[in-house]
Amino acid sequence: MSSGPDPDTALAAALPAELRELLRGRVLRVGQAVWGGRPGRHLAARAGAGDVFRGHRPYVPGDDLRRLDWRAAARDDRFVLRQHDAEDVLSAVFLLDGSGGMSYGTGIERKATYAAALVAGVASLAARQGDRLGLASGGGGGVDLQQLRPQGGSRRLLALAEALGKAPAGICPWPRLVTAVGPQLPRRSLVVLVSDFLDPCAEEHVGGDMSEGAALPAAEAGLLDELAALAGRGHAVVLLQVLHRDELEFPWSGRELLRLEDVRGVRPEVEGLGASLRAAYLQRLRAYLGAFADGCLGRGLVCHRVVTDTPVTAAFLGLLRALQGEAAPEGSVEVRP
Repeated sequence: MSSGPDPDTALAAALPAELRELLRGRVLRVGQAVWGGRPGRHLAARAGAGDVFRGHRPYVPGDDLRRLDWRAAARDDRFVLRQHDAEDVLSAVFLLDGSGGMSYGTGIERKATYAAALVAGVASLAARQGDRLGLASGGGGGVDLQQLRPQGGSRRLLALAEALGKAPAGICPWPRLVTAVGPQLPRRSLVVLVSDFLDPCAEEHVGGDMSEGAALPAAEAGLLDELAALAGRGHAVVLLQVLHRDELEFPWSGRELLRLEDVRGVRPEVEGLGASLRAAYLQRLRAYLGAFADGCLGRGLVCHRVVTDTPVTAAFLGLLRALQGEAAPEGSVEVRP
């Protein structure tokens, strides 16, 4: 198990009391075999001393005689050894969106705050089990890879807590972040990307219009292709999409004049009447979210979508199911006209 302070204590600033209570007695499981190199709590992609029977192999001199399957030997008149799946530690790597877009909302419904609670919950469970944690982030137009290599212990927990507490600003250059992280991932890692994924490739098409052409712009499709390549190399890739209810419903539907600014400082200011802006916005949003979800599904990626007015405990349980490879209804969000 990891040394140092209790994970819940180290991550206390990000963990709401109700989520801290929910974590008691729970475990983290992932939906595919891992390769951690030392005993842990997750099904490994190798034979070992776990509880799950894997099959037989012929006996060779020097093998542990305690592993001989005497019933099979008596039946088939040959010596064979029982093999079991090993259980290894997990390398869990979080890629965090530190852009200004995550600053929207107040209290626990602020996107960055809500996302931090979910990440802290997963990290707390992983640390209790002795799993290794890594993180990288994008914000202010740059990327931070200092804590990328997965490690255990109190220093890593404190580094994660510090990263979760940073004020969002600027843009998160997702293509650059994913490109930099990919070659450095340990074998069969769990990679959790945390963002709203609204205009994630702004650098690639600044000055252009996301509504032109396909619902999913080429840059976003390219980002998903790169993530699919990570999954093809054996990593479990989960996109945690955190949205605010205002982004889904655009509640300003009157005749008032609105002036909308991009808090990331990338897109030009938009001005117009609430009623007219709302219709066009919701049409584009519905098309984009559908195309993004379909793009993930078609590439074998898990996209788990949450809305910050959902009780954080319910969202966390849905995320645990998503990490385990189970389809969760919480991941489906209706965009109402």
